[in-house]
Amino acid sequence: MKAWIKSQQLPILEKLMVWSAINSDSRNLAGLAELRESVYQQFSMLADISQVIELPDLSLLDDRGELRALAQAPILHFAKRPEAPVQILLCGHMDTVFPADSDFQLPKIKDGQILHGPGVADMKGGLLVMWLALAALERSPSAQQLGWQVVINSDEETGSLASSNYLQRVARSAHVGLVYEPALADGTLAGARKGSGNFSLLVRGRSAHAGRDFEQGRNAIAALASAMNELHLYNNIATGLTINLGRIS
Repeated sequence: MKAWIKSQQLPILEKLMVWSAINSDSRNLAGLAELRESVYQQFSMLADISQVIELPDLSLLDDRGELRALAQAPILHFAKRPEAPVQILLCGHMDTVFPADSDFQLPKIKDGQILHGPGVADMKGGLLVMWLALAALERSPSAQQLGWQVVINSDEETGSLASSNYLQRVARSAHVGLVYEPALADGTLAGARKGSGNFSLLVRGRSAHAGRDFEQGRNAIAALASAMNELHLYNNIATGLTINLGRIS
């Protein structure tokens, strides 16, 4: 088995170079569609069941403080031997953080041994490690005792807001769950992560003449600054509570 895995190194590297060169920013639906087709072909050759799961639009605040619908890229869901006594769930994501106009687009090999490119570790490389592990499993005589599901979303880098419900539902049917994010630099695996949430604070002011009717106005900038300062005070590294005050529009 080790010899077979080693024999796959070159084709896996070539596939990773192709995937890395496809811009798959979480908001780049065209790029995600191109990558999704290739990932679907890669995993469906192993699976008994291969599905593309459409997701509803998200409702998000835009820069004008108005709710708007934001289209979401679909989920990929693969399954093998759903009737097996032991079920394992493997999760990953296709999206990356580099926008379509980023200067960081094409992968390259540095110093003859280091692959440098968008998503080569997080986590297009992880998806191919996952595929290789499953392909090796399917060559094993013990494979018949194990069923597996693979769920790959396209919004992990923005918080999995659209896909989290689906992931939770699938996870309930599994005995074990594995996520193929990269390890730390020293090889340490992350055994758990704290939860996270994304929140938008909308502040509306009231216009008034700054000289004649100052007291009739309500300054949205002052209110927002006060609210952000108060939120920042809730940070508590000792208990693991972190509040990151991000983008202002």
